[in-house]
Amino acid sequence: MSPATDALTAHLLDIVRRVRHQLGEDDLADDPAARFADLLDSMGMVEFVAILAGECGVEPAAIEECVNHRFGTVADLAGAMSAAGLRAVGSACRAGPEEGPARQAGPTLPCWLSATAVRFPETTQPAAAINQALGRPAGWFESHAGIESRRLWAGQDPLSGAKEAAADCLREAELAAKDVGALLVTSEAPPRLAGLGAALHHRLGLSAGAVVLEVGNACTGFLSALWAAESLLARVGPVLVVAVEAPSHFLEIRPGAAGETAALFGDGAAAALLCERPIGQCPVPLAEILLGVDGDAADLLRVERSAVGLVELRMDGAALAGRALKAMAEGVRTLAGRHGLEVSGLEAVVCHGGNGRLPGLLARQLGLPPERVWSETPRTGNLGSASLPAAWARHRPSPHGPVAWAAVGAGLTWGAALSGVEWE
Repeated sequence: MSPATDALTAHLLDIVRRVRHQLGEDDLADDPAARFADLLDSMGMVEFVAILAGECGVEPAAIEECVNHRFGTVADLAGAMSAAGLRAVGSACRAGPEEGPARQAGPTLPCWLSATAVRFPETTQPAAAINQALGRPAGWFESHAGIESRRLWAGQDPLSGAKEAAADCLREAELAAKDVGALLVTSEAPPRLAGLGAALHHRLGLSAGAVVLEVGNACTGFLSALWAAESLLARVGPVLVVAVEAPSHFLEIRPGAAGETAALFGDGAAAALLCERPIGQCPVPLAEILLGVDGDAADLLRVERSAVGLVELRMDGAALAGRALKAMAEGVRTLAGRHGLEVSGLEAVVCHGGNGRLPGLLARQLGLPPERVWSETPRTGNLGSASLPAAWARHRPSPHGPVAWAAVGAGLTWGAALSGVEWE
């Protein structure tokens, strides 16, 4: 190896040590022949690539492409980077421009996020209990998933929680149920497999003429519902969006990969009210929503049925997290740029967290301090479609400065939104 490649190899090993230290793992002897599969878990590998890409001034995809998406040994990566002209720390090499998220027209009429509310289940399952159920040592789940606890409906009725969140929205906006023109319900793990929207419509006492629609797109479902709600406002008036998740009804925590994936998800419900004019205590203008899909990556997250009939989630953690980070970061940058903003000028980014470590990685990608990327995943688990409104509701009174929202869901679908910016 050349001296430059030797120096790069040593630097790569130093990054590995830093990531392992963050995970609470022991230091390993410096060995250029060490395989990444033996050094870092899937999320550790995502963090390693994110750090390295940032130092090289390229997107994480450029690091992956230089080794043909196959990370062998540390020495192999150093050689591939040298051959590709990628240098860590202050490198002038940058990847060529990539195609950004699809550019869609913003709303033609004003749209206001008038109220948001969340309902968490009473039962909290701490990480210690999760480790025990998984057969893992103390501290394992916290360090690998970045989740301290998750919320479970247990014996509670998820629809009651969803109804309460929606009723809170209406009270805050001082709006009667009869004035709601449409109800959009979204869920990744619905507590009722058929008739979910109709059941909530009935419990809320909405008028018979109020439209009810069920919106999919998994963890991107809340942004998808907001996108649809924008189009309905002029036609039907105020639109109520409800996200309700009950993955504990389907996914079993047990030793093994499927059980460890199941442990990432928590239960919860949230609601938001969209109006054409600013009503309520803390209305916030919703400037634009982008939606997109990357169906080529659908196999990175699969729902399957086991031999004994259990529902299981299978995911390629490192590849999925890498795609999610890229999509969310590009969505935030695109929306900020289109409205004449720098990412650094955003008051916050409301982030969907597939696990508790992703928000910190997104903060690093965007060059923001971690406290300005909001997520409840470390305290609740992955709340699916309810994750964005849950994170937003925690920071009340709602900020009036520019805030970006970003999520990625199964499929893969992605979405981004910008609030706190009014129309020209």
